[in-house]
Amino acid sequence: MAENHQNEIAPVPKLLGQYSIKEKLLLPISLLIAILFDRLMVFSLYSASSPWNFFGAFWLCCIVIFYAFYWSRLKKDKVAWFVAICTAALSIWFFTSPERQNWQYSFITFLVIPNVLMAHTQWVAGGYTLKNSDGIAAAWFMGWFVKPFSGLFALFGTIGSLLSAGNKSTAKRVLAGVGIAALLLLIVIPLLMGADQVFNYYLRQLFSFNNPLLTFFHIIVVITSFGLIYSFLWNVGFGKVEQYSIKSTKTIDDIISAIVLGSVILVYALFCIIQFTYLFAGVGLPAGMTYSEYAREGFAQTVIVCAINLLIFGIFLRFGKQHRLSMAMLCGLLVTTGIMLFSGAVRLNLYVGAYGMTWLRLLSAWFIIYLAVVIILCVIRLLLKRQLPIIALCALFLLAWYVALGYLNPDGFIDWYNYDFFVR
Repeated sequence: MAENHQNEIAPVPKLLGQYSIKEKLLLPISLLIAILFDRLMVFSLYSASSPWNFFGAFWLCCIVIFYAFYWSRLKKDKVAWFVAICTAALSIWFFTSPERQNWQYSFITFLVIPNVLMAHTQWVAGGYTLKNSDGIAAAWFMGWFVKPFSGLFALFGTIGSLLSAGNKSTAKRVLAGVGIAALLLLIVIPLLMGADQVFNYYLRQLFSFNNPLLTFFHIIVVITSFGLIYSFLWNVGFGKVEQYSIKSTKTIDDIISAIVLGSVILVYALFCIIQFTYLFAGVGLPAGMTYSEYAREGFAQTVIVCAINLLIFGIFLRFGKQHRLSMAMLCGLLVTTGIMLFSGAVRLNLYVGAYGMTWLRLLSAWFIIYLAVVIILCVIRLLLKRQLPIIALCALFLLAWYVALGYLNPDGFIDWYNYDFFVR
């Protein structure tokens, strides 16, 4: 668990001389990330034919910089390391055989990485535990819409403290370091460009400013993102520590709980009886219907219903009163959900056996396996270990399972399966 750091402050601006060396060091770090964001994210969107490599490089750089800066707080945080390794693996995936990448997975990953890293940074900032999943969700929202702005006063205060009379020596040292680094890079970079043609190509792609209006646009992007990034990172490391949470009072009435759960379980029981009759036992279908047609329109809906059932389970487990009747009904919900999920798997297998494998069918199979593990965790939480942080564990497993899907090489697996399918 990330430790509660000692930098809790009152929500008022500091005096100029009160900003620490680490807060001042955050200025060049934020500027570096802003430049990387402009060059690797914004510029590559319209200049590169395949920008995925640049996206992966940007997020890898962000992870490395973040861990280097907050190393003392992160080095023993196992959950943070797990999330960081998974997101780093997703970033590295962009570099693996780009000509074979599945574009659907690439696009989803483009959205997944920043959202996972946002939850990761809020975990670090708030010192949460795995049981505070609702608090992390609230902090995730604040991280996107509040924290990039609420620390802007610290940005101006830190810059002012560097330029104040008592800190001229510090400002001079920073300027000297920047000047020496710039001179060194002016010597080293041309040599490296001459040493490797690929490095030369990518560097020219990233730093070609031929259009003055476009150059001005990129300057605005760097300045704006610099301010937002500093505000966000300052809140993570130096802002007021806040832990958001939802009170887990048992607010669902027993009668409402019994009616709702009883109704859905009865409907699911009827559905399961039909599955045992026609799908599992192989009893003849209505005239003119084949098993592939029977499965064709069923597996996706069945899997969605299973996901909804698990959400219902979580709500009643968290907010419903727990006694023998409610526990029995929740067990019944899990049992029928498991049968329905198995039904969806059988339907999917019949459909793939008749028509071959596609991206959506592979994704459905992957999701079915994930839901099966979630059901097992729910059973353990209900019957064996009441303190199990079920939501956090399901989220962490989903992240790892999603990474595994990418490294399976979806397009390659689909081609292999269909080749074997049609040869048979």
